[in-house]
Amino acid sequence: MNETNGTTFYKVGFGLLAAIALLFALFVNGALPGLMVPTTGQAIWTLGFARSFANGFSIYATNFGLPDPAPISFGLAAALPTALFLKIGISTADAYSLAFALWFAIAFYGAYRFVRVIGGKGGISLLCALLWLTVPVIWQHSDYSMTSLGIALLPAYFYAALRLVRYEPDLPSSILFVAAALSAVFMDGYSFMMFASGTAVLLLVAFVSRSVKRSELLYRRLPIVAAGFAISYLLYTIYIGKAAFEGEDLDFFRAFGSNVEFFFIPTRGILWLPDLFGFSADRQEINYFGDGSVFNASFALVLIIAAIYSLVTKSPDARLKVAFLLITLCGFYMALGPSFKLNVLRPEGVGALMPLQYAPWRTGTEFLSSYLPGFNNMRASYRWVALGMFGTWALLALHVAGRRAQSGITIAIILASIAFNIPTYAIVAANADSRQAIVGMDDYIESLRPIFRPSEKVAFLPFRNDFFVNYMASKLNIRAYNIGGDKNLAAAMAGWPDTMRAFDLGATGPHFGSNVLQLLKKGDADVAVIPYMDLLWAAHAWPHAPEYVEEMQPYVDELQSSGVVDITRTENFAFVRLKPNARLPAG
Repeated sequence: MNETNGTTFYKVGFGLLAAIALLFALFVNGALPGLMVPTTGQAIWTLGFARSFANGFSIYATNFGLPDPAPISFGLAAALPTALFLKIGISTADAYSLAFALWFAIAFYGAYRFVRVIGGKGGISLLCALLWLTVPVIWQHSDYSMTSLGIALLPAYFYAALRLVRYEPDLPSSILFVAAALSAVFMDGYSFMMFASGTAVLLLVAFVSRSVKRSELLYRRLPIVAAGFAISYLLYTIYIGKAAFEGEDLDFFRAFGSNVEFFFIPTRGILWLPDLFGFSADRQEINYFGDGSVFNASFALVLIIAAIYSLVTKSPDARLKVAFLLITLCGFYMALGPSFKLNVLRPEGVGALMPLQYAPWRTGTEFLSSYLPGFNNMRASYRWVALGMFGTWALLALHVAGRRAQSGITIAIILASIAFNIPTYAIVAANADSRQAIVGMDDYIESLRPIFRPSEKVAFLPFRNDFFVNYMASKLNIRAYNIGGDKNLAAAMAGWPDTMRAFDLGATGPHFGSNVLQLLKKGDADVAVIPYMDLLWAAHAWPHAPEYVEEMQPYVDELQSSGVVDITRTENFAFVRLKPNARLPAG
């Protein structure tokens, strides 16, 4: 009886500690439903798809991007649970945050199982999982929506790979691996490529070191791995409707490769303790190639120190240690991009992309970035740092797995690393502000409902990269030609009628008013909406000032003077529709 009570007490205590650790991880990542949302703009973009999925019981959006149903280019794995939460009545902001919390919980459990499968005890495995979920490379990608989830899930993916490649090649392991590959490809292309690359390293080391019989590896395990990735990619291409994806210019890869110092010195304003101790550096986007995400998300010093500590101590599995070390080196090397940069600054007057003449030394990865499928789409080269950081974390996990009791040094390194990963107050406050902004947008869009009739065809003119329309059209259950996302917009425009093609991206011109009337006359749209604000940046910062009032007001007045339209004017929009039985003048 006493032993039973002790076991029960341990399980309850362990469960409580796990819940506290997960809540802390959710706090760091800004995914606490009811309190925080990790981002604003990308959340609105995703929520538009999720709301449209819920409206049409489909995995394609039918409320925007007319005329064809629109697939979501990445993040379907997170958009679907968001759609479910919206459908059952959870509020907009909390549905997004709850979907992220759900996937972070899966990532947390996956990281825990990763440490356990290589031999770690329960308590230290929990601590390692918490360390992984707090690394800045995860929460610094929240502005890129599901990219942060894909990175967070790397240990879960590699847990599936390890089970299949190294430990238990049975049916459950095979199913788990295929599920991991499907999750990765429908979550984010970057983490899918990292998962595939890291798994290839595991297979190579297993083959060379004979940690698994070669015949077993080649004829049983390798075919399952290959089939898992191939099936996943095939299903993704069928969903997207494209079998191949255009590569980017090498100037982009060079610009978005990390400077070496970014790995070792954090940027001021990101991490609380480094700022407190004066360890961080002031960096301005205008001074560097690429954008701010390159130097904000690349900091990896604490895990690099942990990996070095793990490397110089005895390991229970030297072959696995080699595999994790290779993954680490590959990740950090690929993160440099095609050029090695140390304290390289962007010259005054030069754009964000990096021409070859400004590259001091080449790394030799140009071939991969130019010609190898998958690699040639990894244009934000610095994101490979996530794979490198996973490798360092895995080395630490292997170190703790080989010990029945952890030394004070090991515990101190893990706790110090977690403390170093805590974001600044400004970032925490921004997550709380994001929730308030989304609630404000949601209430504002709801106030526009009386202006429309369900399923009306609507054009926002002039069209731009209209993130705001994604959610507005889905929330009001109307059908809009506009869509947020450059590639989504290009795909939609290919099917637009001539009356929509008459407009230019972000431009008006002398025929703008007559083109609006022609669009309405031919019945290609029931309502033309003229925004007074930028619908890309309004989705990122709400409330948003109507900066186009002076530019667009003359066109609205011109349309009003035609006598054939009714116009509803609001602070941020003018809504134009033909009068009943109106006939436009000839010509």
